[in-house]
Amino acid sequence: MKNISSRDQISNPEKTTRQFNKNWREQFSIPLLISLLVLEGITFIRTLSASHNLVINLFFIAIFIITGIVTVIPFSYLIRMSVVILGIYVIGLAELSTQGILGNSLFFFLGMIVFSTIFLSPKIGVAALIINIITFVLFGWLILSAQLAPLNPNAPLASITDWLSAGLVVIIFGTVLIASFQLLEAESLKAQDQIESTLNTLKIERDNLELTVSDRTRQLDKVNQIGRAVTAILEPDELLRRAAQLIALEFEYYYIAFFLLDSTEQWAELKEATGEAGRILREHRHRLDVNGRSAVGKTIRTKIAHVAQDNSNEPIRPDNPLLPYTRSQIVLPLIAGEKILGALEMHSTKSNAFLQQEVETFQSMTNEIAITLENSRQFREAQQSLTEMRAMQRQYLQGSWSSLTNEKNLEYSLGDNNQINTKDLEISLLLRDQTIGMIHLENSSDWTPEQKNLIESITAQATLALENARLVEESKSIAARERLANELIAKIWASTNMESILQTTVRELGRTLEAAEVVIEVSMEEDNE
Repeated sequence: MKNISSRDQISNPEKTTRQFNKNWREQFSIPLLISLLVLEGITFIRTLSASHNLVINLFFIAIFIITGIVTVIPFSYLIRMSVVILGIYVIGLAELSTQGILGNSLFFFLGMIVFSTIFLSPKIGVAALIINIITFVLFGWLILSAQLAPLNPNAPLASITDWLSAGLVVIIFGTVLIASFQLLEAESLKAQDQIESTLNTLKIERDNLELTVSDRTRQLDKVNQIGRAVTAILEPDELLRRAAQLIALEFEYYYIAFFLLDSTEQWAELKEATGEAGRILREHRHRLDVNGRSAVGKTIRTKIAHVAQDNSNEPIRPDNPLLPYTRSQIVLPLIAGEKILGALEMHSTKSNAFLQQEVETFQSMTNEIAITLENSRQFREAQQSLTEMRAMQRQYLQGSWSSLTNEKNLEYSLGDNNQINTKDLEISLLLRDQTIGMIHLENSSDWTPEQKNLIESITAQATLALENARLVEESKSIAARERLANELIAKIWASTNMESILQTTVRELGRTLEAAEVVIEVSMEEDNE
């Protein structure tokens, strides 16, 4: 079976359709030949047993042998299908010779037209139809004129009407079948034309899309792609890991490493690195002295990118023996504003991999990573501050409500709580994730989801109302204390001598605090020891 390329499908749809039809037809050649052998065996045995004519017997035997040979030996598709058509026609002749027109021959002659049309071509189907008509006319004339008798003496006698009916059936069904198959083939060609048009449209759209993507790719450089990828990451470790992976992937560099200053700013600690060397260095907590002779230390001190390559005046000297294939090295400072965070180190196995005109581009990428890293640090600090504020708020709420509930019995109930077989429901009074109370409800039936949602909504509003009421009472209490203090201070300041001041202070404190006894004493005793 031949394969059909997509280019051939587009260039010649009619040829493609015909080739497709031929391919699936060839798949049925062997099953048809095997089925034909079975039918020939059954039909010819019955015919040979009824016939005493040696020529006829030899003819049927020869047809059977030819069918068997074509089935076993891989002849061409045309020869095999010709043998199938011939075999069906001979079976029809055998049935017609044995049983006459009232036997089963009509089905085989119709089958000859069907298989000729489908497995060869409509033209061969027309030829089969003509052969069938000629055969009916010839055998009908011979049998009706008593020049030829059916081999089976018990075969029913047929009239001229039977012969005409059989011929008319063959003509009508054969013509309809051939016309239908031609129409089907025409529709297949039409569908193939539509497929061709669709494929051409898709090809044009694909070319346009590839052109657009190519133009867009040329406009956007790899550095900006990396910057956009890491900007949205707020976790520092994930940010560095992702940045290292993208740089290694986009630029195909040998080794990528990020160093960050520790709290003393004396050491540059390795936080992320690629490859097996990076894994080993991270496991050993590799770090470099900022004041040392390493390229990373020099870059952090000077805040200037450092480039080392084989063909430069300064030969390449890797800082680590785990990187023996390094032929080019660049170290870029991680700067966020005026603050130096660390350095980005990149190695390549190619000589002169880092051109001087590319340093500024790489530095822009590094600055963007540094800014994102600083933002992530500030975000974490803000998150931590927010967590601490929430903890203080919860502590304040807990203390305030604990003091309030110790002073007052804030409980209210309604209804009869002596019923049995009740369905209980408890809803917490949550105020900023802090439980300040509980609502307990009892019902004789199960609580529905709608009722629970309503209760939760009302509980939330009641909690806010309680907090507002507490804040109002607290504000009033503070205002009252301040007013009372101001009044007491005003009375004290209104006194003109020390005795009056002492008397006023004792009197007002006792009255305000309802104290049983208030004593004020002014004395200064020197320690003689």
